[in-house]
Amino acid sequence: MEQEKEKNFLSYDQKPKTGFWRTFFIVIGVIAVIIIIMVIGAIIALLIIKPYGIDVAKLPAAYFDMDSDKPSSYDHPLLSTEQEKFLETMGVDVSTVPTQITDQQEQCAINALGESRVNEIKSGDSPTLSDYLKAKDCF
Repeated sequence: MEQEKEKNFLSYDQKPKTGFWRTFFIVIGVIAVIIIIMVIGAIIALLIIKPYGIDVAKLPAAYFDMDSDKPSSYDHPLLSTEQEKFLETMGVDVSTVPTQITDQQEQCAINALGESRVNEIKSGDSPTLSDYLKAKDCF
């Protein structure tokens, strides 16, 4: 009888252990769920808060729908039609953009963006979201 118990005990020790892998996959699953919840929470927060006055829900349209035939709602004297549409799709009210740029504002923009980028924008290149965020305080 004792040999039988010893035999059963040995055979139990020789069985593959699944406890480690089960725990490992549970931990990985919990981490994945936490990350998914955090990403969803961040998206919801960005949609509600609208940081820097930018409507985050409109950003994909700003990048993928620039060739739309929809005219701009405001004819800004310093901005091209493409620049106006880009700023409008980001949620910026184009009528609040100054119609005259002072030397101080231009110097501030040069400090924020660099002289070559300011010259590109002045010659008609559309500002990027990064350009807008860097130079927003100048205007």
